[in-house]
Amino acid sequence: MLRFFRQLRQRLLTENKFSKYLLYAIGEILLVVIGILIALQLDQNAEKKQQDKTRHEYYIQLLEDLKKDRKFTVETIARFEADEKAYNEYLELYAGPPLAPQKVYEHLMTLNIYSTAFSFNSNTIESLRSSGEIILIPLDIRNRLINLLRLQDNILKEVQYNDTGKNNMIQELGIYRGASTLENRLQGQPELRKYLKFDENLPKIILGLESAIRWKNYSETSSKNILQLMLDEIEVIIQMLEQEIEKFNP
Repeated sequence: MLRFFRQLRQRLLTENKFSKYLLYAIGEILLVVIGILIALQLDQNAEKKQQDKTRHEYYIQLLEDLKKDRKFTVETIARFEADEKAYNEYLELYAGPPLAPQKVYEHLMTLNIYSTAFSFNSNTIESLRSSGEIILIPLDIRNRLINLLRLQDNILKEVQYNDTGKNNMIQELGIYRGASTLENRLQGQPELRKYLKFDENLPKIILGLESAIRWKNYSETSSKNILQLMLDEIEVIIQMLEQEIEKFNP
């Protein structure tokens, strides 16, 4: 093909047909330009196909992370509500007959004093941000993902602060109560129980447990509100991602 065009160009020059040669030259330039445009279009199509593939993979990863966070959040809110219900039932005891100190202590010991460990699945979002590929995500979804990260960061900071306050109380309480299982172990050890002044320390133990559990209840109520906001945001983003994924499966 190239040899044919070269021979044609030489013949036109030899025959001194300049106008025809000019038209030929223009045509040849147009062919080259068209070839370049076609090549560029093919490259763009290939790049777009690769971007769509990468985008789809990120959608799937984000969806998996968000569903894990949704499950964790729902379970955590339910756990907080169960602890709050148990705490309110304990408070209702004070509206009834006079309470013996031992009964108050025993009921306090049935309440959950341990905190929930928080961890969110933000690796995919962080990877998108650090790599710069977050621009592959539509702007509306991108903004919501960043807002979600902000909510998660706020709750982690709040939980850490609240746990520090509650744990300090529990540490001080340990001086008078010992391990949480000590009271049961002392049931058959009256002499040791008397020596450790466990019954004499009961007022301080009750007050310590009261303070720690009240602190936990208050902090979990605050955390639950943020968790609910986060859950609502997760639900919206999941729906948006599922709609985007559907576009890949017409």
